[in-house]
Amino acid sequence: MKIQKHLKLVYMNWLRLKFFPFVLLFALLLACSNDSYKEYLSTLKDLGWDEHTNGDSLFVLFTSVNQCLPCDQEIQKWNEKYGKSDKVLLIVKEKYISNFENYITTNSINLNSLQDKKGLFRDKELIPFLPYKIVIIENTVKELGELGND
Repeated sequence: MKIQKHLKLVYMNWLRLKFFPFVLLFALLLACSNDSYKEYLSTLKDLGWDEHTNGDSLFVLFTSVNQCLPCDQEIQKWNEKYGKSDKVLLIVKEKYISNFENYITTNSINLNSLQDKKGLFRDKELIPFLPYKIVIIENTVKELGELGND
C-alpha cells in the first residue's frame, strides 16, 4: 500500500513537471499580448487617436516622410481602398509639422493620419523598424510585417 502511494506521488509530480513549462509559456504569452495591446492603445492615445472612432479592428501603418517607392505604393493602395475609413490609421514619424502636412498633401492621403514627432512606437520598441504595419483586433496586436512587401 505504501509503495502504491509513493508511485502515485511520483507520477503526479512527473505530470506537474511535464506540463508546467506549457502552462507557464501560455500564461506569459497571454500576459505579454495583453500588455502589448494596452501599450499600443496608450501610445496611440498619446498621439491624439480617439479609440471610439473605429470598429472592432484597426490596421495601423507606420512610415516616415522618406520611405522607399514600394512602401509609398502600398500606402497608396491602402489610401485608395480605405481613404476615409476608420479601419486604417497612418502614423507618420516626422519631427516637423510642416513636413508631415506636406507629405500628406503631396501624396493626396485621405487616410486618418497622425504625426509621431518623437518616434514613440520605435522608442517603446512596439515596432521593430519603419516602415511597418500591424492590425489590432480582438484585444490583440498582430504584426503584419514591413510595408512594401505585399
